[in-house]
Amino acid sequence: MTDNRKAGLALIAGSLGGVLTMAIHPTAGGPLTPEQVSRLALVSGVAHSIAIVSLVVLFLGACGLAKNVAAPDQLSFAAIVIFAFACVAIFIAATVSGFIIPAIMRRMAQHIPADQTPWQVAITSIFQINQAFSRIYSVAASLAIILWSLSSLRNGGLNRGIAIYGCVIAIAIIVAVSSGHLHLDVHGMAAVWFAQALWFTLSGFYLWARPDVPSLQTS
Repeated sequence: MTDNRKAGLALIAGSLGGVLTMAIHPTAGGPLTPEQVSRLALVSGVAHSIAIVSLVVLFLGACGLAKNVAAPDQLSFAAIVIFAFACVAIFIAATVSGFIIPAIMRRMAQHIPADQTPWQVAITSIFQINQAFSRIYSVAASLAIILWSLSSLRNGGLNRGIAIYGCVIAIAIIVAVSSGHLHLDVHGMAAVWFAQALWFTLSGFYLWARPDVPSLQTS
């Protein structure tokens, strides 16, 4: 299997893994029994474990993409560096959402104090940490997509339609998140992930169908 095909497969698999995560991601509202909390924590742990593994696979594919789109203007190199920071941010967010918050909820359900305000304050505070890192990922990953798309429009490396879609959807995500119009709860994060996953998946199929060529940086 060629390097391009490996990278394309990783982009597709990582994107689909993220879609699966969002599909099974639990949502909860109102008071929960200890049994419901335990079930929610289990599902959350499984969902975010899939997310973390998918993120690693997606980053490996992104490295192949960066090599394929590489050009002397270094836009592709800047994109992979920014995407690496984005992956660290969403890794932290997934860890907080998948393991830390459910652990606190389990302890809260076991003790059931008369005043649950301190527990609610703790969960709300940690959730804000999750939201901050989710915003960092959404904006940084979108910026990386813009740079890869611009590099492709200038130097080739991806289909022109894929590159244009990347610029449009990434700018829309950055504006929506930065302006506060898009709240990154489960549904908001799903919208961001699906929009970005479509770009990565299309890029993956393009790389899969493309023969390996020498990087422009080495020419």
